[in-house]
Amino acid sequence: MNDLYAVIVHDVANQLAELSLRLGSRGDAQHEMGVVMNATRRLSGMLLLHRKQNEALSVNPDQVNAGDFVTILAAEHRELFPNLVIEVNDEKAPSLAFFDDALVRMVMANAMYRACLAAHSKVKLSAYERDKMLVLEVADDGQGYPDSLLAEGIKAPSPANKRGAGLALYLAKNIAELHRLEGRHGAVELSNAGGAVFRMILP
Repeated sequence: MNDLYAVIVHDVANQLAELSLRLGSRGDAQHEMGVVMNATRRLSGMLLLHRKQNEALSVNPDQVNAGDFVTILAAEHRELFPNLVIEVNDEKAPSLAFFDDALVRMVMANAMYRACLAAHSKVKLSAYERDKMLVLEVADDGQGYPDSLLAEGIKAPSPANKRGAGLALYLAKNIAELHRLEGRHGAVELSNAGGAVFRMILP
């Protein structure tokens, strides 16, 4: 993908984002809005992969209220999935955290969207501290991650499969690891506990 294609993809993603906002204002197009948002995420993922392959992917940490971050994210997905129970646990969230808001929001929005698709009835979004690291966690009550994924870990997607969950997890891992502070770096953890559990851990 050369720079011209990157500009075109970025422009299309922006137009899809605008369409999503217009659908959201109608109040009767949740399914269509979800399709548009998923397409936008895929295009954004391809742009980030292009930047990584050209060693241009970097993070710009912002000062973020972690509780507000997860509360807003949950509210957005309640609109898309009105039949699900989406809980927020931010009681132990740090009032101030430092991370790239745009990149982390993209990762967590993708994790939330996929959790909502997989869930039977409930998704829980949490923010808390563990070992002086911020943990952003999404848990659903679906079937969980495949055993093969948990055993092999997150790997770069093959050239024929640079889309969907494989690409999203690969980018999430790389974005987390680009967050560095005092010799520590971020990470992504996957596990099963009554459903899939996705954790993004940031220093």
